[in-house]
Amino acid sequence: MSTMFCLVSHQAMANVIPVFMYKPQFVVLFATPEEKHTADNLEKLFISKKIVVKRIDNLDAYDYLKFKDCILDELTKATNDVWLNVTGGTKLMALAAYEAFAEKDKKIIYCNTDRSQMIHLFPKLSPEKLNLNISIDDYLQSYGYKVVSSRTNEVKKEYFELFELIESNNLRLSFTKFLDDYRRQTGSENPLTTYSDKKNKIFTIQRTPTSILLFVNNRKFKFNDENFLKGDWLEYFILYSLEKQNIKPEVGVKIISDSNVENEIDIIFIKDYQLYLISCKSGKNTDPNKDIYEIETLRNIAGGTFGKAYLFTVQDLTERMKQRAKDLKIETLTFKNITHKEFTFRQSAKGNYEN
Repeated sequence: MSTMFCLVSHQAMANVIPVFMYKPQFVVLFATPEEKHTADNLEKLFISKKIVVKRIDNLDAYDYLKFKDCILDELTKATNDVWLNVTGGTKLMALAAYEAFAEKDKKIIYCNTDRSQMIHLFPKLSPEKLNLNISIDDYLQSYGYKVVSSRTNEVKKEYFELFELIESNNLRLSFTKFLDDYRRQTGSENPLTTYSDKKNKIFTIQRTPTSILLFVNNRKFKFNDENFLKGDWLEYFILYSLEKQNIKPEVGVKIISDSNVENEIDIIFIKDYQLYLISCKSGKNTDPNKDIYEIETLRNIAGGTFGKAYLFTVQDLTERMKQRAKDLKIETLTFKNITHKEFTFRQSAKGNYEN
């Protein structure tokens, strides 16, 4: 296959995945005025991969016959093997394009990422397993964003040993209670030099002029400052959990749009060709309602409804907050309930990119 026709919709991945999988020499983008920005982003991405791009813009998504004629006209101009990717566009655009290609006995495909399949619809129905390489940079570029910085190289994996100890001794709940108590006690201008878990005598924190020491059953862990114990530990815990699931995320990723809007994502990774975003909230000076809308905003700018968004908290949210998150298609995770299986492949009944 040398040329792929792509129907542009807000979900850029609808076209990126098929193009990256089959690597055509030429791509023709069919876009309405409403989807010009997405088409611009796709064009830049494909050109960066040395793919020749042709644009057919200002199309009327609801003029079935005119759009079909447009597809047929471009087909007659093509001098090589042409495929139609029917995943994007509106339903009416997809139907018109499908009919045009079927009349000319040309290949038609549809991408279903939730089942990791490329479905060959015409002339013969058959599924094919997705097989491609896509980076976080590619993913974000298709939505008009680029990565400007990351804290991934600053992650100290030696901190994971703390969580191994906590897990092996079933100390999750007592650990969070101890840190909550410690945070309250150190909120004054003259914090304690030593703070201990007087009831269970499991945890002790000692402040030195150059570091913070945490003792867990007399085993010592050293930190440069209080940031880890006052909130950063939650982000480290989800990183620890992801490592157990053989997932390598990017951490503290700052992204900027082509209109210079900057945002930061706590944790981001790609699994099964889908983008996952995790926002970690330890409970210090946070508003669950604001947190939910913050992660929803990030998901929309970095992956649309195709992105998977998670809010990770220490304590369970109220039922009202859980429902609000569910309404926005945000999944919630809590420290006490993490099983280290949350991001294993889960097959769902359907997945699409339609407007």
